[in-house]
Amino acid sequence: MITIALLLEIKLWTMNRSMVEIYDDFFSEEVQQTILNKLQQPKWCISGGTDNKPEIFWHYNCLEKEVYFRDFLFDLICKKLNRRFRGVNRIYANGQTAGQCGTPHTDDGDLTFLYYPLTEWEIKWQGHLIFLDEKDEGDKIVFYKPNRAVLFDGKQKHYADAPSRFYNDLRISLAYKLISWN
Repeated sequence: MITIALLLEIKLWTMNRSMVEIYDDFFSEEVQQTILNKLQQPKWCISGGTDNKPEIFWHYNCLEKEVYFRDFLFDLICKKLNRRFRGVNRIYANGQTAGQCGTPHTDDGDLTFLYYPLTEWEIKWQGHLIFLDEKDEGDKIVFYKPNRAVLFDGKQKHYADAPSRFYNDLRISLAYKLISWN
């Protein structure tokens, strides 16, 4: 028998599955620059790709081992979002150059927090975040924008579009795979 409580729970679950929250000017310029400086260290590697996800990206892995990202920045993210999380599965950065388009996927963790640390970006450079619906059709597009943060349900299928050939650098996104209390 379906109860009102069960219907409400299903409705909340459905609403959360399509949750995409966008925060512009998320960090102060000083924090934004510190993040960018730390991510410009020579610790990037080109890796990725499995049978299910064949893309090759630039990766900066294991940022959860670095105190700045694990403690300082995570606490600041929680304060700015006015939320608490049970923990973090992983913290890493993705980098893409022209032609390195992601493939649709879901994430580990309950919620994904993405942050765009670059200080300059032009719309013609593309590199947007694309969410798909249950039919794998484009549902939402979040434009890449400097100092923008995006929080979304990790089970929502998405991918990062490649930067265009007019962009001659690395499109960077910082990812936190968050574990919620629920």
